[in-house]
Amino acid sequence: MQPDQIVWQPYEADFGHLSEFCVAGRDTWTARVPLVCFCIVEKHHPNRVLRQFRLAQEPLDNVVYDDRLHKIDLRGKVEKNWREEHGRYIISWDMRRQQLCHAPPQIGDMPCDHAYYCWYRPITRKYVDRTLN
Repeated sequence: MQPDQIVWQPYEADFGHLSEFCVAGRDTWTARVPLVCFCIVEKHHPNRVLRQFRLAQEPLDNVVYDDRLHKIDLRGKVEKNWREEHGRYIISWDMRRQQLCHAPPQIGDMPCDHAYYCWYRPITRKYVDRTLN
């Protein structure tokens, strides 16, 4: 199997079958921002899947997660003002157009010796099914 067959491929071919609502905001799909829904905040890392957006994929940086966000417990927090609590994340979201991933377009297949493949091969599992390992 060639390396270009094992990484993400662009979604673009499927967009024609979707309603306009589903593809609205495409200009910000590659923004590296927190996604906020009331008490839940999750950092969006589109730089990890740039090929889905027809952009050149580069080796990835380490992702740092904020454990405090994953430990939020809603018990007893009925009156909590989440807009105030997560204000800094909401501000970051509001500035999403200034936080886009910038990468050159990917034209054709990436060469086998591309820096991404050199990074990817040693850190990934070739098969997910235990019976194939």
